[in-house]
Amino acid sequence: MRAWVIGLLVGLGAAQRAYRSYLSAGPSVGITNYKGDLDDDFTIKFTRPGFGINLFYNFHPHLRVRLTFTQGWIGAADSMSTNRFRKWRNLHFRSHITEFSLQLTYDFFASPRIYRFRPAFTPFIFAGIGVFNFDPRAKGPDGRWYRLQPLGTEGQYLNDPTRDYPKPYALTQICIPMGIGARWRLSTRWDLLFEIGLRKTFTDYLDDVSDRYPPPDLMLAQMGPIAAALSDRSGYRDQGSSGFAANDIRGFANQKDWYVYTGFTLLYIIDPGERCPKFR
Repeated sequence: MRAWVIGLLVGLGAAQRAYRSYLSAGPSVGITNYKGDLDDDFTIKFTRPGFGINLFYNFHPHLRVRLTFTQGWIGAADSMSTNRFRKWRNLHFRSHITEFSLQLTYDFFASPRIYRFRPAFTPFIFAGIGVFNFDPRAKGPDGRWYRLQPLGTEGQYLNDPTRDYPKPYALTQICIPMGIGARWRLSTRWDLLFEIGLRKTFTDYLDDVSDRYPPPDLMLAQMGPIAAALSDRSGYRDQGSSGFAANDIRGFANQKDWYVYTGFTLLYIIDPGERCPKFR
């Protein structure tokens, strides 16, 4: 086993020494989806647009490093659900997703030493680490869209010594991008990529919904009518009630949210130039 691993590393090192590295860059266009408390089935009807910019450093016959910027949008609404509980809950949101990430890509079909002779097609997989920003909003009873995080819709900012509430969530967080794709050679310097990239997040608040309802009387008294209305827009309020009682289930805190970017990228290869022999 040890000899096999050493042989593999030696082979990869030899391939890297013989390979001529190059850069490629280009724009991406696609769609964005989200998985969370308002849409746990990747419902296509909540698909939103997205776009990005990619810079690749191709340094090995199988391996590439990618620096990418992605801008997308997500949203969902209980009113469009077929689930009776969700329709009664009646929450909704929309948000941007702005991401910077560093990824490592593995091409299944190796490229030869010079990029001009790269394969016409190769599938690939990728994974990495990223930083993303989001900011969920919802439409208030006055028709205006309000940022939800400053309103503390699950009691984050309430002054209540009798119980503990969740802490305010950060709007900039870490994600783990991972996915699959394929690359086609269009010409000597142009490639077309298709990818499906999942983003694992470590927050349950992409949609501002995670755990339980706060006390409706405290929300109204301390945070105001807009915060109280956006915390609970359920059928109870439509019937003249103050809404769900404190500690009633609002979301599922043990399930973190995800988002997905699916898109096409047009890549242009930046030619490093031919290396001239040295004469002495």
